[in-house]
Amino acid sequence: MRRSVKALVLFTAMLVLPPVTWAQVSPSTAPLTADERAALSPSRATLDKGRDVVNSSCAKCHGMDGASTGPGTPNLAGQRTVYLHRTLQEYQDRERHNDDMAHAVGFLNEEALLAVSAYYSSLPPVRPLLAESESSGAIDTTGGDPFAGIRDDLRKCTKCHGEDGNSSASGMPNLTAQSPQYFVTSMETYIDGQRDHKLMTKLASGLIEASLEKMGVFYAVQEPVRTATAGEGNADLGRELSQPCASCHGSDGNASGAEMPTLAGQDARYFIKATNAYISGKRKHAKMFAAVENLSESEISDLATFYALQEPVRRNVRTPLTSAQWIDRCERCHGIDGNSTDPRFPMLAGQDPAYLANSLQAYAGTTRNNSAMHAMSEPLSESDIARIVEYYSTREPKSVVYLQIPCEDQLEQ
Repeated sequence: MRRSVKALVLFTAMLVLPPVTWAQVSPSTAPLTADERAALSPSRATLDKGRDVVNSSCAKCHGMDGASTGPGTPNLAGQRTVYLHRTLQEYQDRERHNDDMAHAVGFLNEEALLAVSAYYSSLPPVRPLLAESESSGAIDTTGGDPFAGIRDDLRKCTKCHGEDGNSSASGMPNLTAQSPQYFVTSMETYIDGQRDHKLMTKLASGLIEASLEKMGVFYAVQEPVRTATAGEGNADLGRELSQPCASCHGSDGNASGAEMPTLAGQDARYFIKATNAYISGKRKHAKMFAAVENLSESEISDLATFYALQEPVRRNVRTPLTSAQWIDRCERCHGIDGNSTDPRFPMLAGQDPAYLANSLQAYAGTTRNNSAMHAMSEPLSESDIARIVEYYSTREPKSVVYLQIPCEDQLEQ
């Protein structure tokens, strides 16, 4: 193991500041207690006691030097004192679920928990042995394509629907301006036979639900473009005919409901084909059949022309973050390169990769109870987690030394 003696020096005066607003209700971000503040500058007796407890209860998994003895077990050397203390309390109170940890700390008193935390925090950080290429720190965080996992699936759609979902082929629908939910529902109708289209049924049937959901997000966050196939009908008559449709599809064809499709800017030839498919029963949808069954060919053409001329509006769907953007969010609590300066938040730099990955998955699935971490972790894809883990596990860990600032009355003496 390679040790680092680099340290950040902080003053404990800054620790009396209130936590950030969104995390005020979390016990992990509560202000420091007097005992926790004292543990930031531990006495020799406290460190000796911590070493004794570690030797009897912790060293088997975490080592006397705080180095993980196996994948999935965190390094504790140099970890932040208050974070360690509160984490041990969570295991003791069964708020974190791990039988081995609950057994190890179950009978320790508060003094022992603080001593263990202070002892491990006082040790020089350790890092896993890394390949030379990994230890160089030259990891690209500027990219991290959030749609990397579905690029092959998206390519199957390009010929008909364009690279960004805005089709240039007459008779083909734009996939932009739709909600992800509607995209998934539409694909499912091809799979279960509610829409009769052999090619689409074959393509849709080969996609898993998770891929469909991500594809729906991809098309939803692209900038929609109005079709070049405007149609040959009367747009003014189409506007009048569209009034009964407004409750579902919006007055200008921009639907607000997640389950409803946007018609604004849609290819006129496609609109006519889809409407006729509802009339003939090739598309099975009782409400749509009732809405269009009495329309004449000219009325369908007028509607198609009206909607094709309307400007489509992008749905209010958040674009997935790149790796660099996720790391920027992590830095708000965990510091630059994962070296937290707040003793309540853990140092991530140099941490065991398997442990980091398991932790993110636990927060995402709520097996670890932390509302802020759940909100951060839940949207992460497998590739997001892999890149975040790779980044932080290869950062240089740094110790933190806290110095007490005397009170004004002490300075006057």
